[in-house]
Amino acid sequence: MTRRAAEPPSRLPDLDRNGRLLVVAKAVRSFGFGLNSVALGLYVAELGVPAPVIGLVLSGALFGTFLLTVVIAMHGDRIGRRRLLAAGASLMTLALLVPLTHGNPVVLVLLALTGMVGVTSNESSGLQSIDQAALPQTVPEADRTKGFALYNLCAAGAAALGALAVGPLAALGSGLGLDGPDRYAPAFACYSVVGGIALVLALRLDRRVEVAAEQQRTVAIGPRSRGTVARLSLLFGLDSFASGFVVSSFLAFWFATRFGIDAASTGSLLAAGSVLAALSFPVAAVLAARIGLVPTMVFTHIPASLFLMLMALAPSAVIAGALYLGRAALASMDVPVRQSYTMAVVDASERTATAGVTNLARSAAQAAGPLVAGAA
Repeated sequence: MTRRAAEPPSRLPDLDRNGRLLVVAKAVRSFGFGLNSVALGLYVAELGVPAPVIGLVLSGALFGTFLLTVVIAMHGDRIGRRRLLAAGASLMTLALLVPLTHGNPVVLVLLALTGMVGVTSNESSGLQSIDQAALPQTVPEADRTKGFALYNLCAAGAAALGALAVGPLAALGSGLGLDGPDRYAPAFACYSVVGGIALVLALRLDRRVEVAAEQQRTVAIGPRSRGTVARLSLLFGLDSFASGFVVSSFLAFWFATRFGIDAASTGSLLAAGSVLAALSFPVAAVLAARIGLVPTMVFTHIPASLFLMLMALAPSAVIAGALYLGRAALASMDVPVRQSYTMAVVDASERTATAGVTNLARSAAQAAGPLVAGAA
């Protein structure tokens, strides 16, 4: 343990080919989610869609994630990890229907129910359950936490770039003669293209990323692990219910309607938050090696929650933005640590089901958040 803690924090995890593909595909999808989460919030704000309807759409997206995660938890290994990753990437291309239907609320809700129309910059989709289960078998055990740190670092960095792209893509739409909400059409088109790229990357994974047929369980989670998984699910669900109040699309809507911040400024602010979150991941890996996985999760989350509460009382956009950035620097430090811990406490053959069940609890609890927030 002492030797591992003394390792240089800069050393990259020794990922195999599948591991590298998983990280790149995650980064590609995260770029799309960072882009779409901001664009969707600004698009519906300009359409003048009432806040309760926006909450319904965002909750619909999270409920779609819930449904996809149910499938993964129950049948993920039997369907095949590569097939599920490819199917999810294909669903991203449907985002092009948003501007084509001029933001029809019914269409928005139906698309949201696919679970792959990004409303959060951290890609809270069912696909992360597949990645979370597969990544540990692409890296040595000693590098597991570092592997998750790199995975989340690349994802958050890409999400930041996606958020930054909203302003230029909206300007491109204006240059093409589109005005009002229609100027966000290039952003939705870009998201669809990103889905196509993610599909190609998923198809390049080889069979080593799958669970061997003889290791697939009839009962996905064995008796020894059930109590642990149940407790983790309850804890993660409670945390996600709270985070569902402040998904990126709702934050973009909130900053735009409360302070009148334009698209480029909103995208830059959320991108800066994603950058801070990205930088926190390798710090979390080093901190976990020093003080342990559980203390790292606890002692970073408490101050992040305090920053969020103070945002509601902020009298100006500058103060609210500063508090948001403070929260962003701390709120995600638990992510790679949580993923590493969860995969460490169950058998390898239980990882897909465990990732699915714990993420199921997270997505189910999170789905109610935007609906409540919109009403509030």
